Amino acid sequence: MNDGLAVTPSLLQPAHGPWPPQREQPSYFRDFLLDELESVLFGSQAGFGLERVFRSPLADTSAVEHRQSVARDLEREPLAQSFRTLFQWMEAMRARLDRSRRASHPWQRRLFHLQGADAYLRAVEELAADLAKHPPESVGLRRYGEYLEAYTRGLAFSQLRQDWQKAHSALVGLRYTFRVHEGRLALRAYEGEPDYGRLVVETFRPFFGPEPPTWKDPTPSHGPWLNHVEEWVLDHLALLFPEAFRLVEAFCDAHAEIADPALVQLEAEARFFLTYLEFVAPMRSAGLRFVYPEVAEEPPCFAEEAFDLVLGAKLLGEGGLPVGNGFRFDSARVLVVTGPNQGGKTTYARMIGQVHHLAALGLPVPGSAARLLLPDAILSHFEARENPEELKSKLEEDLLRLRDVLERATDRSLVVLNEPFASATLLDARLIGGFVLDEIQLKRALAVVVTFLDEFARLPGMRSMVAEVDPSDPARRTFRVRERPADGKAYALALAKKHGLTYDALLRRLGGGG
Repeated sequence: MNDGLAVTPSLLQPAHGPWPPQREQPSYFRDFLLDELESVLFGSQAGFGLERVFRSPLADTSAVEHRQSVARDLEREPLAQSFRTLFQWMEAMRARLDRSRRASHPWQRRLFHLQGADAYLRAVEELAADLAKHPPESVGLRRYGEYLEAYTRGLAFSQLRQDWQKAHSALVGLRYTFRVHEGRLALRAYEGEPDYGRLVVETFRPFFGPEPPTWKDPTPSHGPWLNHVEEWVLDHLALLFPEAFRLVEAFCDAHAEIADPALVQLEAEARFFLTYLEFVAPMRSAGLRFVYPEVAEEPPCFAEEAFDLVLGAKLLGEGGLPVGNGFRFDSARVLVVTGPNQGGKTTYARMIGQVHHLAALGLPVPGSAARLLLPDAILSHFEARENPEELKSKLEEDLLRLRDVLERATDRSLVVLNEPFASATLLDARLIGGFVLDEIQLKRALAVVVTFLDEFARLPGMRSMVAEVDPSDPARRTFRVRERPADGKAYALALAKKHGLTYDALLRRLGGGG
């Protein structure tokens, strides 16, 4: 179909390649709520394989920068609207071709096929005109613009357009009379007979008032089935106008396959970007920042004012906004996150995982600034519910999962551990935690470790991040995570003072104090 055109371009990577293979969701998707995000984004777009792209983060800087450039282009409203129009016409094409496949009557199949070709021609020609009118800046979209220009001038598309125009014009030009008399139908070519409908209108015009009524043409059923009368009419029209119907049949025989595979791929690729951009658009309108990260080969890596995207969408729907937080990896490649319960520690760890995954897809990430490493693997360990059917203990299961994480980690991996030692006793947690942190440092992986053990934050090479509370009201969480020394005991003492539970206060209430 492409008339020997240049190699098919791609919005997903600098050089054309196969669509990402089918794969299960990465294990970290559930921990970072990326499974929910995938469902929200692509659940209604089955058949395009967009979830395969979403599950396949890139490790190549040039590919990520290629996608970032495409996404920036598609943030421009004229181009975005051009592709929305493309989606509508391609959906119309598929719907009509589907009716063609399901129709039982041969002429109805052919007529639906002709309608499908009409939608495809409109899709291609309107997009080609729009890309010429609003030239894109990204390499991916520029190459598609060049491809479209060559394709629309090529023999295959020109022949498709010419054959469709002949068949369509022949059908539009048909004029015939339809007579119903005493239960019998008669069809014959129009020979200048008066329009009976107009005669009726003129007869009753005195009763209409100053404005005569109008009648819309009946809308044909979108279903693929005809009743016996409709089938009879189609068959006899084909006999009455053999040349017009011969052109329709010839068109369907010559153009059984309508859409060029490269343009079908373009639609799917553009859907991937626009679906995400339209999802984040309301958050941007509410004042939340998104940024295209600079791709780093080595630390320092950071993000500023980032937030959990799933939580952000939920809060926005409830009339609120998420709290932005930052992180930084440099010579300290392990962040140890401590603080009070329900203070946002898990959300913070989840945010870091989300940001790295989205950045590796070439998409804008929540935040005002970011410089990120492309991980060779994202590894996570979040607390899972104990399975009563599992023969292993909870601690044994946690240790096996941690072993798998440590075995897979490299100096280019991101490791996110959320309360990984919660199933162990305090003594065991200290021993196991110390070993795990030593191994992570030996591997030189980037890591985020959420823990209730403040002492880990004071180990050499660790960066202490603390979920803060309101100093005037320790029971109130701010959901801000700041770099500062871990001081869990200070929070506990402040809470005890607030509720009158310090040693001195209890002693006075029990009558033992002065």
